[in-house]
Amino acid sequence: MKRIILILFLSFSFVFFPLSGLAQKGKILAWWKFDEIRKGQVKDSISGLKDEISGNFKLVEGVSGQGLKLDGFTTVIKRKPELAPKLGSKFAIEAWVALAAYPWNWCPVVAQEEEGKKGYYFGLGPRGEVALKVAVNGRWVECVSSEKLPLKTWAHLVGTFDEKEGIKIFINGKLSAELKTQGQFTPATEQTLVIGMNRTKRLPSDPVRPFATLPAWFSLDAIIDELKIYGQSLSDKEILVAYQASQTNKKPAIPDRRMPSGPAGPGRFGAYYTKLSFYEEWDALWRSGPYSDVVVQFDNSPIRVVFWRGTRYSPVWVMENGLWMADQSAESFTNQEGCFEHMQDTKCLYSHVRIIENTPARIVVHWRYIPVSVYQHFSQVDEITGWPDAIDEYYTFYPDMLGVRKVVMWTSGEPLGPQENIVLCHPGQLPEDVVDLEAMTLINLKGEAKTHSWAEKLPDLQSGPKKAVIQVINLKSEWKPFEIFEPGCRITVFGIELRKGVSRFPWWNHWPVAQIPSDGRYAQAPDRASHFSLAWARPPIHKGEGQTYWANWLYGATNKKSPQELALLARSWISPPKLVVIGAGLKNEGYDPGQRAYLLSFDQEGMKEPVKIKVRASKKSPVVNLCMVLKNAGEKNFKLSLDGQELEKGKDYNLGLNRNLQGTDLVVWINKKSEKPFLLELRPEEK
Repeated sequence: MKRIILILFLSFSFVFFPLSGLAQKGKILAWWKFDEIRKGQVKDSISGLKDEISGNFKLVEGVSGQGLKLDGFTTVIKRKPELAPKLGSKFAIEAWVALAAYPWNWCPVVAQEEEGKKGYYFGLGPRGEVALKVAVNGRWVECVSSEKLPLKTWAHLVGTFDEKEGIKIFINGKLSAELKTQGQFTPATEQTLVIGMNRTKRLPSDPVRPFATLPAWFSLDAIIDELKIYGQSLSDKEILVAYQASQTNKKPAIPDRRMPSGPAGPGRFGAYYTKLSFYEEWDALWRSGPYSDVVVQFDNSPIRVVFWRGTRYSPVWVMENGLWMADQSAESFTNQEGCFEHMQDTKCLYSHVRIIENTPARIVVHWRYIPVSVYQHFSQVDEITGWPDAIDEYYTFYPDMLGVRKVVMWTSGEPLGPQENIVLCHPGQLPEDVVDLEAMTLINLKGEAKTHSWAEKLPDLQSGPKKAVIQVINLKSEWKPFEIFEPGCRITVFGIELRKGVSRFPWWNHWPVAQIPSDGRYAQAPDRASHFSLAWARPPIHKGEGQTYWANWLYGATNKKSPQELALLARSWISPPKLVVIGAGLKNEGYDPGQRAYLLSFDQEGMKEPVKIKVRASKKSPVVNLCMVLKNAGEKNFKLSLDGQELEKGKDYNLGLNRNLQGTDLVVWINKKSEKPFLLELRPEEK
């Protein structure tokens, strides 16, 4: 019993009372406890020096007392070279670390090095590897663990160097890696000691296109505690005792991260300015106010559409269980700079969103952006005017949870490619967690359908059905997002940048959320928000007025619609029935697929007499809900009847008034499905 007590006392003394033992022998040269930070400085308990800490950080519960939570972007501690611990023929480094995400590339826990030449580097790799890298006789050697650190878990790390035995890495008291080498340590006495961040920008690892990936600043996205530098090596037994004496079952203070989409559950039809919060450290980077983002909700539906800074405002359809479906921006490419797109605008300097209409009848959201490369250069710049490609996208949403995307591309060059099915993963999700392996169902206008599988190999999406114009994405959710294109679209699988053994889908994490300058970084783990692609649809591109091209297609989500019902919806948009206006004073300007609406205009300000409109619906040209924009209608109350039957406002139809400089337009949305003709009557209501 006395022997057990003595062992426990010695272990406790080793870890918690080094000043009376190891430190007095010169074994511990520096010890950052991170229990307090005063005036932007953290104290070294051995030397008494106070080291500057910069960037965003906070103290949270650590293994012992407090620990330092680094933000992954800006946090760094520095000490001047002349004040750094002097290391010789033997030394060791010890720390407790809990990772929130793996670093973009190697990042130090602590280092004083001129990499490749002098000094030491004790750090973590892009897949959670642990390494001690040392200059021996002026030659750079690296000992790297094959073991990967788990996320959101405390890990005890030790790296030791002995000029006669080499380098060892210990994880949680056990030897994890060893490199036999002999030779004298070559210190980097002229370099600043750094904790938590590289001393210079570093390239993110695993780029898709190295020429389109640039060096970046980043820190550890982690909590560090009890960081020690020893002037001697530590034995295997000492390391095990240190680990056992301070091991913890505490869960580190790293909350789950989930991309934000506003309140869950059924909402109220409308578009809302808000500021969506992701996680504290990411949010702290943004220089934006309380109206930074837009969320669209639908009556009695869990589905939301989110225009968020984290996606550079590229809209995302969010399902009932929080799964995210997105799309590509208008994009161009060169072999010199890579992609020109919204993804490279990490700070939304050229990407903006605003609400144009917001009435019970419909919502219109405008997304404006300038495609840029990773070098922040513009595409197809006009030599004379200096104008680059510029994009206006208009999203028109209706109460039936359908949206129309109209992409207007201003360019002096070639039109840009605007479509690519992209599914997003929250941190912690693999592509296979988000979508069924039978990931896409294609449907044509006849209602013929075929579901394509990624289980064994990439599918041939051209194999059927013929002339498919509808894509249903089979997310692992009750609701499934879908898109409807004009005839002439060519749907092909996204068949590049796949990695065997990683995922059946091409998978990257340079977007969304990420701030690194890269137009493609292969995801190494499900540690960060990420995305993967399924297909290109290549919708028809139309020549517009002046220097514009445009394309449009429908978005929606369904939990019940059969292929035949989706085909009916598609026909109602692709081959809408003709309208016949009965009476004078109202001009029919035709159907605008970019709004999913009929445009009509009054000769004079204001409706004074009832208006009758014959809708010539048929099986070939059905109606699946109907929108009319009556220009110059004036500000009045209106009643609506269908085939002589009075309709109920708010149930059978909705109205919206839009004021402009020329007057007031009336938007009429009617909840009606029909393959037969019917008669509408719109009457101004007496006050």
